Amino acid sequence: MVARTKITETNRVVGMIVELNLAEQKLAQYLAKARYDNARGRNKPDMKKGPQSNEQTDLEGIASEIAAAKAINVYPDLETNLNDLPDIDLLSRKGYSIDVKATTYPNGKLITALWKKDKSCQFYMLVIGKFPKYRISGIMSADELMRDQRIKNLGHGNTYVAEQIELQSVDEWLKNYG
Repeated sequence: MVARTKITETNRVVGMIVELNLAEQKLAQYLAKARYDNARGRNKPDMKKGPQSNEQTDLEGIASEIAAAKAINVYPDLETNLNDLPDIDLLSRKGYSIDVKATTYPNGKLITALWKKDKSCQFYMLVIGKFPKYRISGIMSADELMRDQRIKNLGHGNTYVAEQIELQSVDEWLKNYG
């Protein structure tokens, strides 16, 4: 289910609700386990932020990607062997690349690592929630997000940070880039 009716808070858009159906939930669980097994089998370093388990991080990550794909009406990336793939989670119908960032914190921020500057991703989307229900908070271009004045330390080292209020709504973004 995609609730196209926007949630508003003091007359500003703060997101759209996407709930994964049973088939999407099973797909997310399968992909999370397969990606986890693949990454740990290759001794890929864990890049998670926060106290949650690796398994929960992987499930929330792929489920958020599926929710984001559902919101912009594209297929999610079903690849489980993530060896040398670029840091892109989705491609819009017009070919724009999106990196989906997930958090369970309702007031969470859009963050990305400093090393991602000048990588191939064009947009970053913030998805908030817990499996299987998510809120697509918004989206921001990589150029806007990766500015020196956005570098902050939120407790895990320096990162690029944007507040939810700064993000463009997905519906507005779709008009130009979807």
